[in-house]
Amino acid sequence: MRINSESKSVFCLEGLWEPDLRCKSSVEPALDLLTRHYSKLKFIRKECATVEEFDFFLDKWREKMYSNYPILYLAFHGEPGKIHLSKRKKRSLEDIASIISGSCANRVIIFSSCSVLRANQKFISEFLKKTGALAVIGYKSNVDWIRSVALDLLLIETLQNYEFSGRGLKGIGPCVKNLAKQFSDLDLHMLT
Repeated sequence: MRINSESKSVFCLEGLWEPDLRCKSSVEPALDLLTRHYSKLKFIRKECATVEEFDFFLDKWREKMYSNYPILYLAFHGEPGKIHLSKRKKRSLEDIASIISGSCANRVIIFSSCSVLRANQKFISEFLKKTGALAVIGYKSNVDWIRSVALDLLLIETLQNYEFSGRGLKGIGPCVKNLAKQFSDLDLHMLT
């Protein structure tokens, strides 16, 4: 069930955290910290402020050359069932599922966004079914940015220890539940 020699790299799409472009908030330093600890782990991070940018990079993630980036890390503001690319630009779970439909076998999608998984359970189940993702992990509540990035780091680190398969999920699930208990105020959930 465990595979310690294989790193699972991260494909990160990140939105604008503040309307003031001088703001330097980004998950990039956190991802950089992980790569210093796991020398085989790589990440790609792209900032997306428009629907076109988001759709372009999400479509790129599906290409064979990025198959060793099985963790899709979506770091945006959010609301139930939607991520915010910028103050006025949003993408729904249905929109995202349409783009990556059927191309997420043995891949994990992390919604590092407030409340995205507080959406109707039917929509989330449809998202999983349509994308074929192994798991979807995210928050059901509004979250503190620093605490959620810290939890995301621990989550991505945990994912490094398990194969991305049905067997691997048996190990991942309890670990995610344990992390969620330690950060209970963030209301983290994993759906498979």
